[in-house]
Amino acid sequence: MDLQLALEQCTKVEEFQRKHRIGLLTLLFTDLVGSTKLKQELGDRESVALIQQHHALVREILSRFPEGEEIGTAGDSFFIVFARPSDAVQFSLLLQARLRVLSSKAPRPLLDRIGVHIGEVVIEEPPGAPKPRDMYGLQVDICARVMSLAEGDQILLTRSAFDNARQVLKGEAIEGVGALSWLNHGPYLLKGVDEPMEICEVGETGAAVLKPPGDSEKVHRYMSPDAEPVLGWRPAIGQGVPGTSWVLEEKLGEGGFGEVWLGRHKTTKQRRVFKFCFRADRVRSLKREVTLFRVMKERSGEHPHIVGVEDVYLEEVPYYLTMEYAAGRDLKTWSEERGGVGAIPLEVRLEIVAQVSEALQAAHDAGVIHRQQGEGYGSRKSLRLCDLWVLFRI
Repeated sequence: MDLQLALEQCTKVEEFQRKHRIGLLTLLFTDLVGSTKLKQELGDRESVALIQQHHALVREILSRFPEGEEIGTAGDSFFIVFARPSDAVQFSLLLQARLRVLSSKAPRPLLDRIGVHIGEVVIEEPPGAPKPRDMYGLQVDICARVMSLAEGDQILLTRSAFDNARQVLKGEAIEGVGALSWLNHGPYLLKGVDEPMEICEVGETGAAVLKPPGDSEKVHRYMSPDAEPVLGWRPAIGQGVPGTSWVLEEKLGEGGFGEVWLGRHKTTKQRRVFKFCFRADRVRSLKREVTLFRVMKERSGEHPHIVGVEDVYLEEVPYYLTMEYAAGRDLKTWSEERGGVGAIPLEVRLEIVAQVSEALQAAHDAGVIHRQQGEGYGSRKSLRLCDLWVLFRI
């Protein structure tokens, strides 16, 4: 390559870098559903006035997010970017909540569908311009496609945006927005995208759509031959268990069956352990446990060192059983707080082992054989066999 050609290419690269930059952003598309029908039913003047109210509402809510920016508007659609997924989700939830209020006073409901995605984009930003002129790239197209899957009053997200936002917002109260439901609808194949993408949803419980998107010419649900069906509902701190007065406050563990959470009753403040199952073909593991507890209770009665099953729900998602909760620490943490195993008096260690042995013997007498699991689960009364050995390690 001669020097002149190299200099020319270098100049082009520098010019590109001045005009464009690449960034990882949270992308959001929102679209007013049925705007054409709205114009047909109300006429141009009334419908345009209503659409203008809609646009003003979008911009008013966006003004609360200093790191959110409107990139473009096409018809009744907005393309907006945010620095953080949690901001994009809060904006979406506030917009949907305010639109419900506006719709209650309007001659026809105003329903937005929203898509959120995290992606790397090329940003066209001319020198001296107050804001980016436009953004390009496959990730922008993916976000628009995710939005197109949604119905009116529905917020759909790709998995990375969903995970990031839920981690930040779990347990947080958003003014004007009720309790949230976080759903994973599983993998979908989007036209023009080689790999399947997990499509998720967040919405106000009892108000939002909260259902999987349907198949269309441009997208369809993907299920690999060896995949297991995954249920959509997922627990989170501060989230209510559907159809109950129980609110989840702490994750205790997880395993192949699903997750174990601590719940508190809204009224009585009583605590219970919830054992959720997320895979449809593993619900039988909960049924087996219920059977084992029933057998032990019939043959051994109530035992002070064996937790009891309080309730079982296997009718529909989410499947779970609830168990007695015993406040305390796991054995490893408990012993470390007291200076390690060596610092615990021998008589105390013997008493613990005796209690655990009693419980194991009661289970064995009932015909239930203990098998060590990778994770202890249920209540904090549970101890693994390896913990007994730790108690006597000198």
